[in-house]
Amino acid sequence: MFMNRILPLALYFAIYFLSGFLIPVLSRFLMKFYPCSMHSYFGDILKFYFNKNKIKLKHNKQTHNILKKQYFHHKLLWGTLYLILFGILDYLIPNYINKSFPLTLFYIFIFLLGFSANIDFRCRLIPDIITFPLLMVAFLISVYCQEQGIFTPLNISTINSIYSTIGAYCLCFILALMFYFKNPYSFGGGDVKLLTAISAGIGMENLSWILIFSFMFALLFFITKKEKYVALAPLVFMSFIVWIFMKILINI
Repeated sequence: MFMNRILPLALYFAIYFLSGFLIPVLSRFLMKFYPCSMHSYFGDILKFYFNKNKIKLKHNKQTHNILKKQYFHHKLLWGTLYLILFGILDYLIPNYINKSFPLTLFYIFIFLLGFSANIDFRCRLIPDIITFPLLMVAFLISVYCQEQGIFTPLNISTINSIYSTIGAYCLCFILALMFYFKNPYSFGGGDVKLLTAISAGIGMENLSWILIFSFMFALLFFITKKEKYVALAPLVFMSFIVWIFMKILINI
């Protein structure tokens, strides 16, 4: 009886750790196909694998070993983060929601959000290959919850999801246009698509909280690091985690 409980739990924890561990690996893979829009991504993959004259770079052995060690620590950090994050959510959500909730879809949503944060931090880019699936997963969550009659602060109705997606895209597009005249790269198309995808899952009202928390994190970053620019996706990822735990804990 004891082993029947321990084995599934160990399997879940292994999956949670692996999901975070793979984020830096996938980010590194995507960076080979920069700038990585949806259509260019697949085209560049084909060119990469069918190109016989692949460029091979020579690395300094000592530098390569240092980078390899840092890369491994980076993977361990993301793996541990997702193990803790999903483990806590796994405990809180079933106690918070009495009915069936699409946890798998929700975890995929958080995985893609963390994925976008990692790659945006590394190369200041959020590729379509991440934001489009993020949007689809958010919409599927709203459809599933409406069909099952589940009402929670974690999701919205399908029609509200559609309205929020359109509204968020228009709002973020206007913001991006305003930023463009001051600095073309401070708020780009990837940021617009990321925030639009998030709004499809949580609604426009909750998106405002994500933006407020992101602004606070950005302000803290500017004060401590004294830099002019910061990647948006990591701030949004942290803000979403803070928001989701606030929603759960306040309503438990």
